[in-house]
Amino acid sequence: MGRSTASAGDDVMTPATDLLTDPRLPEAMARLAAPGGYEAFEAQVVGARFCRRPVRLKGSVVQTQADGSCQVLFDSSSQPDRVLLKACGTRRQTLCPPCASIYRGDAFALVAAGLRGGKGMPEEVATHPAVLLTLTAPAFGVVHRRGRDGNCHRSGPRCPHGRALRCGRRHADGDPALGQALCPACYDYDGAVLFNAGVSELWRRTTIYALRALGNLAGLSVRSVAKEVRLSYVKVVEFQRRGSVHLHALVRLDAAGDALLPPPEPFSAELLAAALEVAARRVSAPGPKDTTAGRVRWGKELDATVVNDENAGRRRAAAYIAKYSTKSTDDDGVLDHRLRAGVPDALELPEHLRSLVESAWRLGGEPPGEELRLRAWAHTAGYRGHFITKSRRFSTTFAALRANRQEWTVAQKQAGTAQIERSGTEDIDGIVSEWTFVGMGYTTAGDAWLAESIAEEERLPRRSLYEERQEALSEAV
Repeated sequence: MGRSTASAGDDVMTPATDLLTDPRLPEAMARLAAPGGYEAFEAQVVGARFCRRPVRLKGSVVQTQADGSCQVLFDSSSQPDRVLLKACGTRRQTLCPPCASIYRGDAFALVAAGLRGGKGMPEEVATHPAVLLTLTAPAFGVVHRRGRDGNCHRSGPRCPHGRALRCGRRHADGDPALGQALCPACYDYDGAVLFNAGVSELWRRTTIYALRALGNLAGLSVRSVAKEVRLSYVKVVEFQRRGSVHLHALVRLDAAGDALLPPPEPFSAELLAAALEVAARRVSAPGPKDTTAGRVRWGKELDATVVNDENAGRRRAAAYIAKYSTKSTDDDGVLDHRLRAGVPDALELPEHLRSLVESAWRLGGEPPGEELRLRAWAHTAGYRGHFITKSRRFSTTFAALRANRQEWTVAQKQAGTAQIERSGTEDIDGIVSEWTFVGMGYTTAGDAWLAESIAEEERLPRRSLYEERQEALSEAV
């Protein structure tokens, strides 16, 4: 509660006068004066894993005994406000950083297991060839950028609308101009939306072409190579500032068959990287009918890098993929939810991104866009898939990771004779849980303020330990 929330990045203590006049203070004091006080509310926040917008539930957990009697194991009426707080579980950093951090950790564990073993995956997968593939979107117009030399566009012609397609600035990393079109009238917003809509199909075809290219490079037919090896992958989507989708994928090469064995000779990581690059440059997917999109292709810039264990390469690759799993369409989370009735004028978006979203909404009202359900995906500028997906055999699943965590949590609580928390309505070993949804988020700004203070107190020791370790590493070097 002592930190200022007036502006992001300020690391100064709130003056006492500002604290006393903070409009959230009466609500926070009312919470402290409620039954159970700070300790009960703190336990509630910790139980919800410091979630910023927890789900509020009313209900109970009842166990039926052998003699037919019932024992109430937990009742939400014993909690502050008579509700149970449950973490929202979102993956989006802009919505809830604590829940997104857990999701990012699960994503890292999933990817790392596919590269190094563990979590039900054999450790031998660490010897399988693996490649980190980055695929970009084609150009749909000239946008502000940071070139390799740090400049934007030092030279360029005039467009048909009389604008000079050049910019002599050296944009800083957080410059809001980055990704914005130099001439919005020239930018192909419809093409950019239709590319985003076709990315999933384009990737599916890329994996097919890659297997064919692998066979060609190894001197085998398509049927023969399919009997020898199999591609396994995990991929994550990244929205660029210009609103187009880039794709990062970790592709692993396995021997064909049910057992996870390394591929035979001559299938190496270098051969896999070459095949992926050939496939990405040749593949295309048909655009929607009755549009000017034509065929959808990847952009000219792509990268296929062999991943190995040197300098913890596989761990760093897993962390690289995981960090994109919690990103949103925009940096501020304005488009974290679907649009129901067009693009409101009050929606604070950069003009370039707004034009993309408006194009997706308009196309969604026309026959080709209706088939693609573009209005349902206008908030993602037309992209219609999940942000992180994998092939079936690459690794474990998010569901398995969450189940393991839940089993561990329940075991810990049962060992300490603490409350049992379950969601849904189920009957397992005589235990019945019944819950009713009440709402989402804290009921007052004062509660949210207190919860953030509790979360900050929990983060401080970990942050100090991290800084100590970093300092020790720097001294060792």
